[in-house]
Amino acid sequence: MRVTFKKLVSWIEEGRGLGAGDDYKPWEQITRNRSSPYSNQNVIPVPHLTRLAHFLSRGEREFGLLLWWLGAEDVREQYPLWPWPHTQPLKLLGIHGAGGDKHPGMVEVAREAGIKLGKYPGLNVPYVLTLDFVVTVPQEVAPHRLIGFSCKPKALFRAAKETDRLWERLQLDRLYCVAAGFPHQLVHPEQICQTLLVQLHWLAPIMPKNQLDAYLETNAYKSYVAEMKPVAHEVRASVASRSAAKLVGWSEEEGLQALQIAIWRQDLDVDLSQPLSMARALRSGGRSLRRRLRECYFGVEP
Repeated sequence: MRVTFKKLVSWIEEGRGLGAGDDYKPWEQITRNRSSPYSNQNVIPVPHLTRLAHFLSRGEREFGLLLWWLGAEDVREQYPLWPWPHTQPLKLLGIHGAGGDKHPGMVEVAREAGIKLGKYPGLNVPYVLTLDFVVTVPQEVAPHRLIGFSCKPKALFRAAKETDRLWERLQLDRLYCVAAGFPHQLVHPEQICQTLLVQLHWLAPIMPKNQLDAYLETNAYKSYVAEMKPVAHEVRASVASRSAAKLVGWSEEEGLQALQIAIWRQDLDVDLSQPLSMARALRSGGRSLRRRLRECYFGVEP
């Protein structure tokens, strides 16, 4: 898709790259005119948001879902690395952090790194590069609050030389985050347990956060979970759920919906790296798995 000056102005005016939660608009957006023969692009709903998320690859989609499961407060995909000086991302979100009020912009960052920053064809305007994810994490999980992620297939890096543009882009991603005062990680989604990812897609509660929060506060849900805890790892999940649902006045279907939410949230400790079957007792280990993955992806220092 050819980018014109008029398009750039319209994207900025509509607020792309700004906001948080449902108000965030990714810089790169998937449209009918945009397709790729090399990646599986998706515009899909995700947990806790009413807006649709724009993922440029299957790996991004899978890793984005994992971030929500790990307890991210916000996941902003296709985040713009503005070429000009701009307000620090931490300051935009009202988060106290290092790096001052202004980010120098990618033109300055690239110049200091000795990396050429290209321009849009036919325009004297530097590219607006994007970071795959800028994620807000809870204070108690990671005090730095924001983390930048570059989500790339590992095979590409095995094949690339350190002088290739792929490595330069990764360096620019990292240096942007350094100047912004928060950490950066390179992740390879194919290294994440596929059984876990498949089951997260199945279990994810696709509903607005306020609706989910209200559901979790109901006496019926709390009672259902309380009834399930003593038996969930002892008897068949379907049998335990049917009994718990009956005790709180729910149908079997309502019980199974609550069970999926309880497993997603780990209100019931269930190991999602192992195949899940309603015909067997649930296997514990999900909370320790999530804790290890949180430490891996969130527990990094700026």
